[in-house]
Amino acid sequence: MRKFLTILAFFSALSLAQAHGQRVGPRGGALVHVGNNHVELVTAEKQVEIFISDAFDKPLAAKGYKALAILAVDGKSVRVTLEPSPDGGKLIGVAPEALPAKVKGAVQLTGVDGKTSTGRIN
Repeated sequence: MRKFLTILAFFSALSLAQAHGQRVGPRGGALVHVGNNHVELVTAEKQVEIFISDAFDKPLAAKGYKALAILAVDGKSVRVTLEPSPDGGKLIGVAPEALPAKVKGAVQLTGVDGKTSTGRIN
């Protein structure tokens, strides 16, 4: 019985850590919950990309969505407006300056229904 309780406590602590920790998406970017969706934010130099998926991590087309990434870079706020890519698979935007691979900030996602939701990137 003691062994069972120890294992149960371990898995409970692990699930709590995962629920509150920052997840990493399939492309190596920060994966955050935004409204009813998941958003993976990926940066490379000045390029900012957002991949949208549903609550079950099924990819969604970016057509009809728009986003604003508000990122903290060297102690200042950098805003990047994102629009659907030509292929419709992601939202893309260009920052005014080079960004680190791992960024902190927030993403405001406006869905096809016009509702805006925000998610934090830690």
